[in-house]
Amino acid sequence: MTRPLGFLTDYGPGTEHVGALHAVTAAIAPASARIDLAHDVPPGDIRWGAILLDRLVQVMPQQSVTVAVVDPGVGTDRRPVAVELAWGRVVIGPDNGLLGLAAERQGAVRAVEVAARERMREPVSPTFHGRDVFAPCAAHLAAGGSLDDLGPGVEVASIVPPRLPAAEGMPGVLEALVAGVDRFGNLALWATAQHLMDAGLTQGRPVWVATAEGGRSQATVGRTFADVPRGALLVYTDSHGLISVARNGGSASERVRATAGEVVAIMRQE
Repeated sequence: MTRPLGFLTDYGPGTEHVGALHAVTAAIAPASARIDLAHDVPPGDIRWGAILLDRLVQVMPQQSVTVAVVDPGVGTDRRPVAVELAWGRVVIGPDNGLLGLAAERQGAVRAVEVAARERMREPVSPTFHGRDVFAPCAAHLAAGGSLDDLGPGVEVASIVPPRLPAAEGMPGVLEALVAGVDRFGNLALWATAQHLMDAGLTQGRPVWVATAEGGRSQATVGRTFADVPRGALLVYTDSHGLISVARNGGSASERVRATAGEVVAIMRQE
Protein backbone atom coordinates (compact mmCIF):
# COMPACT_ATOMS: atom_id res chain seq x y z
CA MET A 1 0.00 0.00 0.00
CA THR A 2 1.33 3.43 -0.93
CA ARG A 3 0.50 6.51 1.11
CA PRO A 4 0.13 10.14 -0.05
CA LEU A 5 2.95 12.53 0.81
CA GLY A 6 2.45 16.14 1.88
CA PHE A 7 5.06 18.90 2.16
CA LEU A 8 5.06 22.05 4.29
CA THR A 9 8.20 24.20 4.49
CA ASP A 10 9.64 27.70 4.58
CA TYR A 11 11.78 26.92 1.51
CA GLY A 12 9.75 29.13 -0.84
CA PRO A 13 7.44 27.96 -3.66
CA GLY A 14 9.24 26.64 -6.71
CA THR A 15 12.73 26.62 -5.19
CA GLU A 16 15.34 23.94 -5.77
CA HIS A 17 14.89 22.88 -2.14
CA VAL A 18 11.27 21.92 -2.81
CA GLY A 19 12.35 20.15 -5.96
CA ALA A 20 14.86 18.13 -3.95
CA LEU A 21 12.14 16.90 -1.59
CA HIS A 22 10.04 15.75 -4.54
CA ALA A 23 12.99 14.08 -6.24
CA VAL A 24 14.15 12.17 -3.15
CA THR A 25 10.67 10.94 -2.28
CA ALA A 26 9.90 9.98 -5.88
CA ALA A 27 12.99 7.77 -5.98
CA ILE A 28 11.81 5.82 -2.92
CA ALA A 29 8.01 5.94 -3.25
CA PRO A 30 7.32 6.65 -6.95
CA ALA A 31 3.64 5.64 -6.75
CA SER A 32 2.80 8.04 -3.91
CA ALA A 33 0.82 11.18 -4.67
CA ARG A 34 2.76 14.29 -3.64
CA ILE A 35 0.87 17.32 -2.31
CA ASP A 36 2.51 20.72 -1.72
CA LEU A 37 0.57 22.06 1.25
CA ALA A 38 2.58 25.27 1.73
CA HIS A 39 6.12 26.43 1.05
CA ASP A 40 5.56 30.11 1.87
CA VAL A 41 5.92 29.94 5.64
CA PRO A 42 8.02 33.00 6.54
CA PRO A 43 11.65 31.90 6.98
CA GLY A 44 12.18 30.41 10.42
CA ASP A 45 8.64 31.16 11.63
CA ILE A 46 8.05 27.99 13.65
CA ARG A 47 4.91 29.37 15.29
CA TRP A 48 3.05 30.10 12.05
CA GLY A 49 4.35 26.88 10.52
CA ALA A 50 2.88 24.95 13.45
CA ILE A 51 -0.51 26.60 12.96
CA LEU A 52 -0.50 25.88 9.22
CA LEU A 53 0.57 22.29 9.77
CA ASP A 54 -2.21 21.73 12.30
CA ARG A 55 -4.89 23.10 9.98
CA LEU A 56 -3.63 21.50 6.76
CA VAL A 57 -2.87 18.01 8.06
CA GLN A 58 -6.58 17.78 8.90
CA VAL A 59 -7.48 17.88 5.20
CA MET A 60 -4.77 15.43 4.13
CA PRO A 61 -6.03 11.93 3.31
CA GLN A 62 -6.12 9.34 6.04
CA GLN A 63 -2.89 7.30 6.25
CA SER A 64 -0.93 10.18 4.66
CA VAL A 65 2.60 11.21 5.60
CA THR A 66 3.52 14.92 5.80
CA VAL A 67 7.06 16.29 5.79
CA ALA A 68 7.19 19.57 7.75
CA VAL A 69 10.40 21.61 7.74
CA VAL A 70 10.78 25.02 9.36
CA ASP A 71 14.10 24.40 11.00
CA PRO A 72 16.32 27.34 12.00
CA GLY A 73 18.14 24.96 14.37
CA VAL A 74 19.03 22.43 11.66
CA GLY A 75 22.26 20.60 12.51
CA THR A 76 21.97 21.23 16.26
CA ASP A 77 20.90 18.75 18.92
CA ARG A 78 17.17 19.30 18.38
CA ARG A 79 15.48 15.93 17.75
CA PRO A 80 14.14 14.78 14.40
CA VAL A 81 10.83 13.03 15.11
CA ALA A 82 7.88 11.35 13.43
CA VAL A 83 4.48 11.53 15.10
CA GLU A 84 1.50 9.33 14.29
CA LEU A 85 -1.80 11.19 14.61
CA ALA A 86 -5.39 10.00 14.50
CA TRP A 87 -6.60 8.21 11.35
CA GLY A 88 -3.09 6.96 10.62
CA ARG A 89 -1.73 10.32 9.53
CA VAL A 90 1.97 10.88 10.24
CA VAL A 91 3.92 14.14 10.46
CA ILE A 92 7.72 14.12 10.36
CA GLY A 93 10.08 16.99 11.04
CA PRO A 94 12.18 18.78 13.67
CA ASP A 95 11.01 18.68 17.29
CA ASN A 96 11.30 22.44 17.73
CA GLY A 97 7.64 23.33 18.22
CA LEU A 98 6.64 22.83 14.59
CA LEU A 99 4.84 19.52 15.17
CA GLY A 100 3.59 20.27 18.67
CA LEU A 101 0.23 21.85 17.85
CA ALA A 102 -0.78 19.06 15.47
CA ALA A 103 0.35 16.48 18.04
CA GLU A 104 -1.80 18.14 20.70
CA ARG A 105 -4.92 18.85 18.66
CA GLN A 106 -4.97 15.97 16.17
CA GLY A 107 -4.76 13.12 18.63
CA ALA A 108 -1.14 11.96 18.66
CA VAL A 109 -1.01 8.20 19.11
CA ARG A 110 2.74 7.62 19.29
CA ALA A 111 6.05 9.15 18.28
CA VAL A 112 9.58 8.03 17.42
CA GLU A 113 12.93 9.75 17.21
CA VAL A 114 14.18 9.57 13.62
CA ALA A 115 17.59 7.95 14.12
CA ALA A 116 17.93 5.07 11.62
CA ARG A 117 20.82 6.08 9.35
CA GLU A 118 19.95 3.34 6.86
CA ARG A 119 16.69 5.19 6.11
CA MET A 120 18.45 8.49 5.42
CA ARG A 121 20.17 9.83 2.35
CA GLU A 122 23.94 9.71 2.81
CA PRO A 123 25.93 11.74 3.39
CA VAL A 124 23.57 13.72 5.63
CA SER A 125 24.18 17.43 5.18
CA PRO A 126 24.17 19.35 8.48
CA THR A 127 22.16 22.12 6.80
CA PHE A 128 19.60 20.19 4.69
CA HIS A 129 17.84 17.64 6.85
CA GLY A 130 14.69 18.14 4.80
CA ARG A 131 16.35 16.42 1.84
CA ASP A 132 18.58 13.95 3.65
CA VAL A 133 16.60 12.96 6.77
CA PHE A 134 12.92 13.86 6.66
CA ALA A 135 12.11 13.28 2.97
CA PRO A 136 13.65 9.79 2.64
CA CYS A 137 12.22 8.65 5.98
CA ALA A 138 8.78 9.94 5.01
CA ALA A 139 9.06 8.19 1.65
CA HIS A 140 9.96 4.96 3.44
CA LEU A 141 6.66 5.22 5.35
CA ALA A 142 4.76 6.17 2.20
CA ALA A 143 6.11 3.07 0.45
CA GLY A 144 4.75 0.83 3.21
CA GLY A 145 7.47 0.96 5.86
CA SER A 146 6.80 1.01 9.58
CA LEU A 147 7.25 3.89 12.00
CA ASP A 148 9.31 1.51 14.12
CA ASP A 149 11.86 1.32 11.28
CA LEU A 150 12.83 4.96 11.86
CA GLY A 151 14.05 4.81 15.43
CA PRO A 152 13.18 4.40 19.11
CA GLY A 153 9.88 5.45 20.60
CA VAL A 154 9.55 8.71 22.55
CA GLU A 155 6.80 9.98 24.83
CA VAL A 156 4.12 11.87 22.94
CA ALA A 157 3.98 14.32 25.85
CA SER A 158 7.64 15.21 25.21
CA ILE A 159 6.94 16.71 21.76
CA VAL A 160 7.82 20.40 22.00
CA PRO A 161 4.82 22.78 21.75
CA PRO A 162 5.00 26.09 19.86
CA ARG A 163 5.10 29.35 21.82
CA LEU A 164 1.55 30.64 21.52
CA PRO A 165 0.52 32.90 24.40
CA ALA A 166 -3.18 32.72 25.17
CA ALA A 167 -5.51 35.56 24.26
CA GLU A 168 -6.68 37.77 27.13
CA GLY A 169 -10.21 39.09 27.24
CA MET A 170 -12.15 41.42 29.48
CA PRO A 171 -15.42 43.28 28.95
CA GLY A 172 -15.00 45.39 25.83
CA VAL A 173 -11.39 44.38 25.08
CA LEU A 174 -9.64 41.39 23.48
CA GLU A 175 -5.84 41.26 23.41
CA ALA A 176 -4.25 38.61 21.22
CA LEU A 177 -1.05 37.67 19.45
CA VAL A 178 -0.80 38.20 15.70
CA ALA A 179 0.07 34.60 14.88
CA GLY A 180 0.58 35.18 11.16
CA VAL A 181 -0.04 37.40 8.16
CA ASP A 182 -1.24 35.89 4.88
CA ARG A 183 -0.43 37.09 1.35
CA PHE A 184 -3.49 39.37 1.37
CA GLY A 185 -2.26 41.18 4.47
CA ASN A 186 -4.89 39.67 6.77
CA LEU A 187 -3.83 39.44 10.41
CA ALA A 188 -4.62 36.04 11.97
CA LEU A 189 -4.91 36.40 15.75
CA TRP A 190 -4.39 33.55 18.20
CA ALA A 191 -7.96 33.90 19.44
CA THR A 192 -11.32 32.35 18.62
CA ALA A 193 -14.90 33.52 18.20
CA GLN A 194 -15.51 32.56 21.83
CA HIS A 195 -12.86 35.06 22.96
CA LEU A 196 -14.61 37.76 20.94
CA MET A 197 -17.98 36.86 22.44
CA ASP A 198 -16.51 36.82 25.95
CA ALA A 199 -15.36 40.40 25.36
CA GLY A 200 -18.87 41.36 24.25
CA LEU A 201 -17.70 42.28 20.75
CA THR A 202 -20.67 41.16 18.67
CA GLN A 203 -21.59 41.27 14.99
CA GLY A 204 -22.01 44.75 13.57
CA ARG A 205 -20.27 46.48 16.46
CA PRO A 206 -17.74 49.24 15.65
CA VAL A 207 -14.37 48.61 17.30
CA TRP A 208 -10.83 49.91 17.44
CA VAL A 209 -7.86 47.79 16.41
CA ALA A 210 -4.99 49.06 18.56
CA THR A 211 -1.28 48.25 18.46
CA ALA A 212 1.33 48.25 21.21
CA GLU A 213 2.84 51.42 19.78
CA GLY A 214 -0.34 53.30 20.48
CA GLY A 215 -1.86 53.50 17.01
CA ARG A 216 -5.49 52.57 16.50
CA SER A 217 -7.72 52.03 13.47
CA GLN A 218 -11.47 51.85 13.18
CA ALA A 219 -13.01 48.51 12.21
CA THR A 220 -16.31 46.63 12.31
CA VAL A 221 -17.04 43.15 13.64
CA GLY A 222 -18.58 41.22 10.76
CA ARG A 223 -18.94 37.93 8.95
CA THR A 224 -17.37 38.50 5.53
CA PHE A 225 -15.44 41.13 3.58
CA ALA A 226 -18.49 42.68 1.90
CA ASP A 227 -19.85 43.62 5.34
CA VAL A 228 -17.66 46.76 5.22
CA PRO A 229 -17.01 49.33 2.48
CA ARG A 230 -13.98 48.94 0.23
CA GLY A 231 -10.88 50.05 2.10
CA ALA A 232 -12.44 49.56 5.54
CA LEU A 233 -11.27 47.12 8.22
CA LEU A 234 -13.19 44.03 9.28
CA VAL A 235 -12.78 41.84 12.38
CA TYR A 236 -14.14 38.38 11.59
CA THR A 237 -13.74 34.65 12.23
CA ASP A 238 -11.70 33.17 9.39
CA SER A 239 -12.24 29.82 7.67
CA HIS A 240 -10.03 28.09 10.24
CA GLY A 241 -11.76 29.49 13.31
CA LEU A 242 -9.25 32.22 14.19
CA ILE A 243 -10.18 35.84 14.73
CA SER A 244 -8.66 37.85 11.90
CA VAL A 245 -8.40 41.46 10.84
CA ALA A 246 -8.83 42.15 7.13
CA ARG A 247 -9.09 45.20 4.93
CA ASN A 248 -11.64 44.97 2.14
CA GLY A 249 -9.59 45.35 -1.03
CA GLY A 250 -6.29 45.96 0.76
CA SER A 251 -3.79 44.95 3.42
CA ALA A 252 -4.81 45.12 7.07
CA SER A 253 -1.17 44.62 8.07
CA GLU A 254 -0.17 47.82 6.25
CA ARG A 255 -3.19 49.76 7.49
CA VAL A 256 -2.85 48.75 11.14
CA ARG A 257 0.98 48.64 10.97
CA ALA A 258 1.17 45.32 12.77
CA THR A 259 2.82 42.06 11.85
CA ALA A 260 3.39 38.55 13.17
CA GLY A 261 4.62 38.31 16.76
CA GLU A 262 2.99 41.54 17.92
CA VAL A 263 0.00 41.84 20.24
CA VAL A 264 -3.03 43.83 19.14
CA ALA A 265 -6.16 44.80 21.02
CA ILE A 266 -9.69 44.78 19.68
CA MET A 267 -11.58 47.40 21.73
CA ARG A 268 -15.22 48.42 21.84
CA GLN A 269 -15.87 51.97 20.67
CA GLU A 270 -17.64 53.92 23.39
